[in-house]
Amino acid sequence: MDSAASRIIKARQYAAEKDQRIRVYSFEVEIHGDNANHFVSYNRGKWNCDCEEFIRRGICAHVMAMEEILGDSVEPAFLPEPGSAAA
Repeated sequence: MDSAASRIIKARQYAAEKDQRIRVYSFEVEIHGDNANHFVSYNRGKWNCDCEEFIRRGICAHVMAMEEILGDSVEPAFLPEPGSAAA
């Protein structure tokens, strides 16, 4: 098998096993929302979004969408405890 084909097969294997093989440490993305664009970032387990919902509650649909897309390769987003600064 030629080396390009071998690399493609290995890449597909890694992608198929992403939850066991891939760990994301940081990223920043722009999400095109219904009313505006929002920047979502992730850095070693800490999520952030520039939308009002995230600022008020510490969680939002934009963060939850990225968590859904990335699965187990990131730490899960969470709802802050009642009475915390972000609640």
